[in-house]
Amino acid sequence: MEIGHFSGTRYSCMQKLSFGLGHVYNDLCAAVWFSYTLFYLQVVLQLESATAGTLIMLGQVADAVATPIIGWAIDKTGVLKVWHFAGTTTVGVGFSLIFSITPNTNSWWSLLWYGGLIILFQVGWATVQISHLAIIPCISQDHTHSADLTTIRYAASVCCGITVYLITWMVLKTNQNADKFGPNDFYKFREIALILSFIGILSSTLFYCGLHAIHYNSENISESNTLLHPQSNLLKTSIIYQVSLLYMASRLFTTLNLIYIPLFLEERQIILMPESDGIREAIAIVPLVSFLSSFGMSFILKFRPKQMNEKVIYVVGSIFSLIACTWIAIGMNSGLGHQIYGIATLIGLGSSSTMISSLCLTADVAKSRGFGGSVYSTVTFTDKLVSGGIVVITQHLSPKSIELSSNFYGQVLAYVCGSTALIGLITAITLYYQRQ
Repeated sequence: MEIGHFSGTRYSCMQKLSFGLGHVYNDLCAAVWFSYTLFYLQVVLQLESATAGTLIMLGQVADAVATPIIGWAIDKTGVLKVWHFAGTTTVGVGFSLIFSITPNTNSWWSLLWYGGLIILFQVGWATVQISHLAIIPCISQDHTHSADLTTIRYAASVCCGITVYLITWMVLKTNQNADKFGPNDFYKFREIALILSFIGILSSTLFYCGLHAIHYNSENISESNTLLHPQSNLLKTSIIYQVSLLYMASRLFTTLNLIYIPLFLEERQIILMPESDGIREAIAIVPLVSFLSSFGMSFILKFRPKQMNEKVIYVVGSIFSLIACTWIAIGMNSGLGHQIYGIATLIGLGSSSTMISSLCLTADVAKSRGFGGSVYSTVTFTDKLVSGGIVVITQHLSPKSIELSSNFYGQVLAYVCGSTALIGLITAITLYYQRQ
């Protein structure tokens, strides 16, 4: 295995910035995928809700199945940037075509073609994600350095979300003929996808130019592990299951909110505000508010006191998340109005706190075990499979149209997302007292 040596103290600001750019294309795609794909399939392409949910589930299963395989391959080869480049190429092809081709919804062949593009995109996305995460324990020398890299990575992710919602708002609001979404908006989503692909490919190019060749450092590999069976040794430790549960709960809370907030807003308009004309702006501005609060929290956490370790931060973030879900549960029968921005702010604060802290804990495990690919693939596997399962079940239970939903999506945000936040809170408290 080819070995590269990095010094954390010599790692320049430019190289840190280059590292942060390495996941930008993935984050841009993820913001669109989780916020608008189900909405796009169901409202713009007018697929049945069960069919749309099945396509989302297909992508999540492909992602979940590919994740451990990619993690094992990365650990065996150690050439992280090669895997990253392969994944970026696949993402570029799959993502661009998903929003550029209109399938004939009456043809199974068209749906199979569309499903194939989704699988291609998700496998590429998983490859970029695991290879980029595996860089953190490879180049960091201590917990502080890995926490810095994790914060930079998350801040870049939040900036990507803000970019997506600003572009979405600017593109969608140009349609002055109708406020209601429908098939005529297909070309708008294609325009959004192509703009984001250009930004993502440019960011990936800067990542390759600004960051040196990266390979696993033999000093980071624990002597107690073997290169032949990294995952089998890893799965014998309890900490990997606890960290996986923390990450799954955090990621699931964030993902479900991204997916169902647009549908929840559409539901609010149809049920309570049928004559209002603000849905086009709200569908972009509400998620934007959430990402802005996430961005602010990521900087606040950078300067937190040492007494606030990762477990405490996760607990605080879970409390923010639970308050947001409770607020939705109490106010879903009303119009909510401007209250939705307060809810979006709390969702952003909770998502940022739990995601950063769970990734920092995962980086500590990866560095101590020495197999970044296997650790990150194990931690992310459950999240991808469970989130896809919840989406497909939710879509099968949903009414045939939003007009008949009667607070269905509000209940998803209040109770399903609230349950995931509660699971994360309990796990974090258990881990906190266990490690004292």
